[in-house]
Amino acid sequence: MMILSSTKSLPAENIDLIFPQSMGHSLLKTSGISIIIPTYKRVKLCHQLLASLEISQQNIKIPVEIIIVDNSPYQEAKKIADLCNHYRASYYHKTISVAAKRNFGANIAQYSLLLFIDSDCEATPNLIKEHFLFYERNPQAKAVLGSTRFKGKKSFIWPALQLTPFLTPFRLADQYTEQVWGPSNNFSIKKDIFQQIGGFNENFPQKPGGEDVDFGYRLYQQGYRFKTNPLAKVYHTTETWNSLKQNFHRFFNWGKGEFYLYVHHPNYLYYDVPKSSLIFLILLIMAIPILLFNQFSLFLPLLFLLINFITRLILSVINHEKTINNLFDFVLAELLILVYEWGLTWECFTQGWVSPLFCRLIVEKEHNIELWNQQIIYTWVTFLNITVTIGFWSYLSNSSPFC
Repeated sequence: MMILSSTKSLPAENIDLIFPQSMGHSLLKTSGISIIIPTYKRVKLCHQLLASLEISQQNIKIPVEIIIVDNSPYQEAKKIADLCNHYRASYYHKTISVAAKRNFGANIAQYSLLLFIDSDCEATPNLIKEHFLFYERNPQAKAVLGSTRFKGKKSFIWPALQLTPFLTPFRLADQYTEQVWGPSNNFSIKKDIFQQIGGFNENFPQKPGGEDVDFGYRLYQQGYRFKTNPLAKVYHTTETWNSLKQNFHRFFNWGKGEFYLYVHHPNYLYYDVPKSSLIFLILLIMAIPILLFNQFSLFLPLLFLLINFITRLILSVINHEKTINNLFDFVLAELLILVYEWGLTWECFTQGWVSPLFCRLIVEKEHNIELWNQQIIYTWVTFLNITVTIGFWSYLSNSSPFC
């Protein structure tokens, strides 16, 4: 089945590409699973995913439909549509956001169970079976989060990525039996629950992201959590994570996306130690007028970043949080985290609301106790960093023959 519906006309030279319009499904069927895949210009990856889903379908005898919602340019769109025709998947062309693509697919899905997969993933042979049978074994389950493993050649950036918190969400299903949220590249949910919470939030800006976190928070507000099934596994290609430039762009946008989580969930805001980016900006503002009397003043905020980096390195070693093989990996990891934080900071100032810079989101209040000791330590470390920064800067200023 090959379907192209578009909110945007195709160029005149491509008028020979015509697909029938789809009006969706009028009746909901209960026994089966609808797989929804948003994509953009990923012809090769879509091919790999569809081929893997064909194998996965053979391991469980239930009705399965695959819905791909794409907004690629004509040439890539034609190739992806042809792949859908070959693998008997439904294809829709919609120039809309990723969240809207997922909602569109869910709305036209004909089965009562929805499975969301990203186009840069591959299904394992038991993926569909494990998602579907989990609900059979656990009737109380409303949503299931699967596991994600990265697969493929890894660039020099990977040791640094493993020192950041950004890969942790992909392993949540391996570590816990329940979760408030999980990455939308591999989770399933009952369609009636999906509709009850209103689907993915389409009010988020298109690029920043954060819709999957927001989705989990709203699911939690309705009294539900994701159950986890580590056997419902996908392989995520490393191809879309190997570029340093690509990751800078990704994490900056993720930081911007966090801002909108604060906007949409103000009831979960709690005061926190100021972000290092906010302290940096405060020190920079303090340093500018002093520049008239002291040429070392602009080193004040930079000195804070250096001291903050050193203390984070020391704490990581003491707490054995991660295995640090070399200093370069740690420096790069801290830089990636800083890019994320500056994404949040940028959005705070451009949108005129800075509360996220001295607050944090806490959804499960029972976790406050677990966070308390960690935050007390970080508060004292931040205070120490500022004190040492000002003290060392004063020493350098007084020792300089130019002051």
